[in-house]
Amino acid sequence: MVDRILVMSLTRMGDLVQATPLISGLRHKYPRAKITLMVSSDFAKFAPNIPDIDDSIVLDMRQFTKKSRWKELTWVVIYRYLESFLDDMKHRRFDLVVNLSHSKLSALMILYLGIKKVCGFMCNETGDRMTRHPWMQFFGIEPFNRVYNPFNLVEIFTRSADVKLEDQKIRINVAEETQASIAEQIDQENVGDEELLIGIQAGSSLENRRWPTRYFAELADLLVNRLNARIVLFGVAGEASVAEEIRNLADHRENIIDLTGKTDITQLIGWVGKCSYLVTNDTGTMHIAAALGTRIVGLFFAHAHPYETGPYSPGHVLFQARISCAPCSYGVQCNNIVCIHKVQPRHVYSMILNHQKEHVWKLPNDMGPLDEMHIFETRYGDDRRLILKPLIRHVVNLDDIFRCCYSRLWLDSLRESVGEGDSPDQDAMVETIRQDYDCEDMAGIIGSLKEKIEILGDLIRLGRKGLQVTGSIIRLFRGKPSPEKLQALGEEINRIDERLNLTGCAHPELKPVVDMFKKRKENFQGENVVKLAGATLRCYEQMGEELARLSRLLNAVVESFASPGSQEDQVGAKSINAFVPGR
Repeated sequence: MVDRILVMSLTRMGDLVQATPLISGLRHKYPRAKITLMVSSDFAKFAPNIPDIDDSIVLDMRQFTKKSRWKELTWVVIYRYLESFLDDMKHRRFDLVVNLSHSKLSALMILYLGIKKVCGFMCNETGDRMTRHPWMQFFGIEPFNRVYNPFNLVEIFTRSADVKLEDQKIRINVAEETQASIAEQIDQENVGDEELLIGIQAGSSLENRRWPTRYFAELADLLVNRLNARIVLFGVAGEASVAEEIRNLADHRENIIDLTGKTDITQLIGWVGKCSYLVTNDTGTMHIAAALGTRIVGLFFAHAHPYETGPYSPGHVLFQARISCAPCSYGVQCNNIVCIHKVQPRHVYSMILNHQKEHVWKLPNDMGPLDEMHIFETRYGDDRRLILKPLIRHVVNLDDIFRCCYSRLWLDSLRESVGEGDSPDQDAMVETIRQDYDCEDMAGIIGSLKEKIEILGDLIRLGRKGLQVTGSIIRLFRGKPSPEKLQALGEEINRIDERLNLTGCAHPELKPVVDMFKKRKENFQGENVVKLAGATLRCYEQMGEELARLSRLLNAVVESFASPGSQEDQVGAKSINAFVPGR
């Protein structure tokens, strides 16, 4: 019986919006349960806008940055606050907690609360972080394999809670007084009912993700000159200097309404809903627009990646630089952010202008060279998953093929782990590759794919060796275990795992499967050698199945594109893949 549910989301406002399908799914699955949302103090005012929540709890660590409040701030003061906060939560006796935060603090809080049913990151009594659900395990390895991840956070969140929703729309509550709250501002700015309002969110939580202010100013002028648009600048008070710089650079300052730092949450929702388009970096405001149905022109640079955090609703267009280092790995601080210059104001303007004329997103004829740019449209696929449909058919590369294969593999493997049904159709995957990419010259790709298939065979053999050694450990304990033999077998397991890891590092396209194997093993607890060996056995078995599935998917691509006896049917030259930490 699940009567009390805690959802912990302590990161960003966008993550809160992206968690709304999960929360709605929990409400559907447990209709009588009380659902409590835990947020940080930064988003306390936004919490009432999350649907299907009965209550909210605010963790206020921000108070300790305000020196004026504390005569003497010590770790003891912080500890006492956390102890009191957690003791209050403990009295609520939650039956289920869904932790959507990666932080060690959130995992330690769950341990302290003693909640038995946990979905998401937690830790054991020795403080080691762990997670049991296969989709949350995938969430743990995804930051290190970003280029091969095809899943939006919305999908990962909902699947991690075993929520099955045919319609995974993100939603926010819109208060009845929303339009009334902006009426005075509309009158002050003399905004007519028929005017074309285009919002701009020029700031973002991370400064190096931002499109340059001069580009926003140039875009604003184009939209005013050609479409007679009124531009509305959104942002928090700390981004006022960004807005002022845009206004100073723009020729048509009189057509720009600066609301930076001048709206509360209700007013922000009202203004965003009134805009026909929102041009934005990867921000929480973008996800609000997605929930409201406002058309989004999303700009994804540096660490921002549209596959992970793009708006989870159809009908939006997203720009991303198409360069080898995009997206940046987490933890990397780039000192030459060239990606923000690959998308120019004329590109964004041309897409908006064409959408105004055609009412669909498609490439106009005057866009010019687009080799270093991705443009995606968000659409629902045949399986009702939200997909990013490339509007530019670039020449297919190895990463594109592996991303498509991993989409099929993880839906198959991780779905099977939670009993979600049949394996997806690999023929549909191959057809997607044909439709989305230029596949005219596949000779080099076929050779590289065959090389990777050979390496997969090596990994499969290593996994079988791991099975044999683990089986020997189990058989050894059925008799009289020899410490020397046990130590030798343990060392052999370590050598096998090290070879698996090195192979994954040398071939980053195969690293996600190896990382999932390692992530599963992180969850092992206790000192019972037989039980630990049994769990290790299952890890090797599952990895072997996933490697074999990936091999079949890659072979399906090879068979589809290679003609017997042709040059493409020959194994290409060996390539060296450099492993980049964090990628």
